[in-house]
Amino acid sequence: MPDKQYICVIDIGNTNTNFGIYDREKLVSLFHIQSDVNRTEDEFFMIFKSILENFSIDLKKIAGFCISSVVPPLQDTFELVISKYFPDSELVILGPGTKTGISIRYNPPTDVGADRIANAVGAWEKYAKHKKAKERIPLVVVDFGTAITFDCISQRGEYVGGAIFPGIGLALESLFRRTAKLPRVQLKEPDGVIGKSTIHSIQSGIIYGYSSMIDGMIDQISKSFGTEVYSIATGGYAEIISPHTKSIKIIDKTLTLDGLLFVYMKNSRLYMKNSRSFYSE
Repeated sequence: MPDKQYICVIDIGNTNTNFGIYDREKLVSLFHIQSDVNRTEDEFFMIFKSILENFSIDLKKIAGFCISSVVPPLQDTFELVISKYFPDSELVILGPGTKTGISIRYNPPTDVGADRIANAVGAWEKYAKHKKAKERIPLVVVDFGTAITFDCISQRGEYVGGAIFPGIGLALESLFRRTAKLPRVQLKEPDGVIGKSTIHSIQSGIIYGYSSMIDGMIDQISKSFGTEVYSIATGGYAEIISPHTKSIKIIDKTLTLDGLLFVYMKNSRLYMKNSRSFYSE
């Protein structure tokens, strides 16, 4: 078996930057750090190096990187990290002109966040592509990030749009900062939908309110498609909110990172050149 060659995928979000390290197509390490635009490339590298050493991952065996970003200054910083400390590694940036395997039906296509495209690619590759055409139904990805996004993929593998809501973290922080008497609340399930205290009332409003919103939105999206849809949840609050919905079919915590791996594989010269051995025993 050839020496291990790792692929590192990086999803740069407004709150956190998520990393996935893949050995062939197996995710072997998953971690995140705060998306701090004030850190230098050297600081990010030292954090990255320290974390990988804890996972016993050899930095010299990272063969390639794939980045999606909604924070342009941080994308620039991570590109500097890679060019400075991993000059021999291949870099794929998810953006205009990148092969994704899906059609983008958005106006204009460049307005779609890279993370949303990664979600769509991951959903299509994992839950629809390998099914027979007549067995496919539209996909809806609900991503519980800084914003809650709904991403819709047709039976033909077209990204057709979606919706964007303020995220749960933003809602909780807004209640705390913009109201005089409401406290900062840790989000967990209250005893029931009717809150018996201020804290429980906020928890109820967030958990049952957002879950009802999600069910309502997916119902409307299903009506727009004119058929049943398959709904996938991902992101930080997915495991808290999704169990209270009727419409979420599965929670996939690594969907965005898996989507970036698929994007890397579709665009990597290294992968195409070594396709028989790079991800095989």
